[in-house]
Amino acid sequence: MDENSPATRKVKGVSIRKTAPPGGGVPTESPPVPNKNSIEGPAANVSPAKGGSLLNDILKLLLKILVIVLVFMLLFTFLFGTAKVQNDSMDPNVKKGDRIIYYRLDKNYVATNCVAYQYNGQTEVMRVVAVAGDTVDMTKDGLVINGALQSEPDPTKETKLTSSSVDFPIQLQKGEVFLMGDNRPESTDSRLFGPVLAKDTKGELMTVIRSET
Repeated sequence: MDENSPATRKVKGVSIRKTAPPGGGVPTESPPVPNKNSIEGPAANVSPAKGGSLLNDILKLLLKILVIVLVFMLLFTFLFGTAKVQNDSMDPNVKKGDRIIYYRLDKNYVATNCVAYQYNGQTEVMRVVAVAGDTVDMTKDGLVINGALQSEPDPTKETKLTSSSVDFPIQLQKGEVFLMGDNRPESTDSRLFGPVLAKDTKGELMTVIRSET
């Protein structure tokens, strides 16, 4: 019997055929036969590769995050450094609580450079006021470098000699720098502990991130 005959009808892709029982009688409908080409539903559209693709995307994202973290760790271990300022020796330019970022590699300083230096277990910011070959003296008038009286960072505050074992005037040797804080009355610097080797500093100041407090 042809599917297009009256005894055959289709319901949503399923052929239902009417058959007559032996000896005549009323035709009955045969059980529906699914059409393989017309099966519909969510399962028909799911690709087995989609689950694996999502997992691969997640793994790639985690790998990228790991690489970025490792790069930052390497940069801030060998190239840059960061520290929180613990005193007001450079106030108002750098305040207590500020976070600094410094560059480790270039320590060929010139006068006026600001550097990070560790003293008594604390990282402090100080200014280079003299380098190798310069002669530094502390007089009643203030800081004198190579015979010239230096202007004060803050005219309202005087640069005074603190009690120390440094015998002024002093000439800086190769590789030495003389460090002072801009807030001279509150700064513990080379007036107290003398010149330091540039290689013993932590690096040149690059950025100051202001504290919210």
